Amino acid sequence: MVKAPDYTLEPSGAENPALASALNWSERGWPTFPLRHNDKTPAIPNVHKGEKDASGKPVRCDGRCGKFGHGVLDATRSADALGRLFASYPTGNVGGAATDRVIFDLDVQHDAKRLDVFPPTREHLSGRGNGNVHLIYRVGGTLARQIRPGVNVLGKGIDIRAGAGSYVVLPPSRHPDTGKPYTVANPEVPEHALTDDDVRAIWSAYGVQLPGERKAPDAAPERPSRNTEAAGGLFAQSEAVRFLLDPPARGQGITNDALTKVAGYYARLHREARELYDYHVNEWIAKVDPSYEDKAKTVESVWNSEHSKEGERARRIEERVEAKIIEHEAKALFTRALAELEPAEPFDAGSLAEILARPDSTRFRVDGLILAEGFTTVVAARKTGKTTFNLNLADALLTGRDFLGRFPVEPVKGRIALLNFEVAAKQVAHWAHLVGVDPERFDIVTLRGRRNPLLHPQDRADLAAYLRQREVEFLFVDPLSRAFYGDNGNDNTQMQRFLSDLDTFARSEAGATDVVLNVHAGWNADRSRGASATEDHPDSIIWLKPGDREKGDKSTYIEAKGRDVDVEEMQLAFDPSTYRLSLTGEGSRREVKQAQKRSDLEPEILRLVTADPGINSTVVGKRLKESGNSFQKGAENDALKAMRFAGRIGWRKGPNNASLWYPPGHPDAETKTPLAGVDEEEF
Repeated sequence: MVKAPDYTLEPSGAENPALASALNWSERGWPTFPLRHNDKTPAIPNVHKGEKDASGKPVRCDGRCGKFGHGVLDATRSADALGRLFASYPTGNVGGAATDRVIFDLDVQHDAKRLDVFPPTREHLSGRGNGNVHLIYRVGGTLARQIRPGVNVLGKGIDIRAGAGSYVVLPPSRHPDTGKPYTVANPEVPEHALTDDDVRAIWSAYGVQLPGERKAPDAAPERPSRNTEAAGGLFAQSEAVRFLLDPPARGQGITNDALTKVAGYYARLHREARELYDYHVNEWIAKVDPSYEDKAKTVESVWNSEHSKEGERARRIEERVEAKIIEHEAKALFTRALAELEPAEPFDAGSLAEILARPDSTRFRVDGLILAEGFTTVVAARKTGKTTFNLNLADALLTGRDFLGRFPVEPVKGRIALLNFEVAAKQVAHWAHLVGVDPERFDIVTLRGRRNPLLHPQDRADLAAYLRQREVEFLFVDPLSRAFYGDNGNDNTQMQRFLSDLDTFARSEAGATDVVLNVHAGWNADRSRGASATEDHPDSIIWLKPGDREKGDKSTYIEAKGRDVDVEEMQLAFDPSTYRLSLTGEGSRREVKQAQKRSDLEPEILRLVTADPGINSTVVGKRLKESGNSFQKGAENDALKAMRFAGRIGWRKGPNNASLWYPPGHPDAETKTPLAGVDEEEF
């Protein structure tokens, strides 16, 4: 038997840094006791080690015997008692009992995951230096008082110390592995009182049952007996935990069974540290039967079994099953919590008769071009003026004037906003001012050069709140390539998910009714760049296509297709002084190209008829070719007809219904008066 030292002597007067630290912590409400030098275990040996009670069982004492040597049960705030406790341990570490406290011990090396649910509180950083931390809380509510100490309580690597029977190493004690001190992260931060709401939030986030709760026995699958968690859940008491908390007395015939289960527990807990496994198992068996003859054999067998291929496989399967169960329960809890916080909008549903009986509403926001409450994409090639197009559309929707001088609009009653991911704010504002957009009802949200708010929950919520507060009714997003938050713009699944999410953000979160998304065109300008989903999702698609720049056609052409939308390709006119767009009345790029060719023939035709008044159409065509003019068959006749009806050439019928051509105003021919109208220069 080891005799405990006499700690009733007065403390020596020599310098005692451990005592000074203990007294400091006692003033802050911590009961303390001495730990070994650079260690986590109690410094004072068990005073009752080897002693038996009247029935022959090991003596169990909670410290009422008046002697020191009961581990954490020696902890006190009494200065006199602390002086005697630390008298022989001036360089020891200091242990703090978790009396009226709940302490979360997060061990990074054991895969602890710190979720953002812990209220700010005092933090003690481990001397290991790897990010391990103790989160120190005061008991503040009923649920907090029901929390019990344990390992992996909230998941792998998250242990809990709670109540007078458990303890932590206090700063500035030194870590046994590194010799570096424990530290307080920020002394100015107080210990937060853990409320019932705090406990519910933390336990829910980690997907575990609240303290004191139990599942029905048949509500969960069976777990291997070597697991410290029982089938009832993380807080149910398994056989291993029961034997740890209440070691069996010698002679009951269950020593080997109990040792096997406790050894299995420690083999899993310290599977990378054999010395810790041996230490804890030997410490436990010493309380039960120090002379147990099969101890070494059982300890070695359990360790080898745990680390065998079968044992490793079983452990991994168990961990993965547990992780999936936790994930499933966490998702279910999160879904229920979210439903309570953010009730879903009612479904827009009804019978055909009920829907037909609804009051008539406008089908088009822009007649024949953009559906009301629709999702529209504008597919634009480079330098075709998509931003200018958007601003002209915004102006028409705010003023009610026909868009492009042709398409009637249903004006917005609220505001219009542009989520601008591409151009500097001042530049967009300058162009909008030139177009004449109402500056009081048009918002520019410039997102160029910052993180994508659609991807970050807080940014997204802030942006939605801004748009809703501004009563934005119509939303432009420019362009898709910058707003998209996936990692592959060619992936249809990712693109469809993004477009649906953008719809949800715009309508459900921001309160807008209409969305226009700008998309960069592919190399041929006839389809959008990237995934085909960009053309599957919208209600209508508007293409802005460039003319043949190499042939001098600097115009832009518009075409639109979609649900009840079918606009053939037409030429746009741009007024650089006002930044206004309009339709020229000309047709497609092909038609404009043909008209240009006809126009190119006019000077030569006029020269021919001036030199030979009364020349017929066949001779005109023949002489044009003889002069080196290249044109398709029939182009000369189209040019002659266009010149005639524009009043730029004279005409009369000749023999055999031949058309004879004269200079304009010739007395032998008819010269038409041009139709009065608005020419291109007036836009």
